[in-house]
Amino acid sequence: MPDESRQPAVSTMNSVISSIENDRFTYRWFLTLITLPEVQGGFLEKNKINDDYAALKKSQTSKLIFYGVLGLVMAVACLTKQPWALLLGTIPLAFLFKLFRKNRKCVAAISRQFLIENIPLDALEQQTLYQTCESLSKKYSIPSLVDITAGQDSIGRKVLLGGLFFLPFIYFLTTKQVLLVTFILFWAVLALANLT
Repeated sequence: MPDESRQPAVSTMNSVISSIENDRFTYRWFLTLITLPEVQGGFLEKNKINDDYAALKKSQTSKLIFYGVLGLVMAVACLTKQPWALLLGTIPLAFLFKLFRKNRKCVAAISRQFLIENIPLDALEQQTLYQTCESLSKKYSIPSLVDITAGQDSIGRKVLLGGLFFLPFIYFLTTKQVLLVTFILFWAVLALANLT
């Protein structure tokens, strides 16, 4: 007979890991957490998940290189004003998407081990993801998941509105060009905000 006094789980380990792999804000928050020197050092001292940390570091470095290549391609496209040059941007983008998936898998694996070692499973199941992140943010003195979500959302809105408003006055561009440049600028700034 099931225990009826036990509350249903609010969260599970699998749901938290799924959020890390699929939600950019949750991914970013856990990336910040697991790259803290005290967290990373604790794992490396215990000889746990060294391969995941090495893969994460390699992936992060590769991501920076591809961002540079993508930026160079976009600069060439803007300077030459040739539409075909924008198509060159799809090559580094394909590699970037693969790196994003790899990054998220590494962060999820490291975070799973961190949560197993630091939060009892029954405590994790009785808290929402936001409550768990809030308590860990206080413990490690980092911004909460809500703060990161609000901050990145605010950056995106400001860039989008600023681009739409100021670009026509700075450069004499057609409406299509303003929309295209604003779109590229919006996603570029969001991508840069996610860099570590």
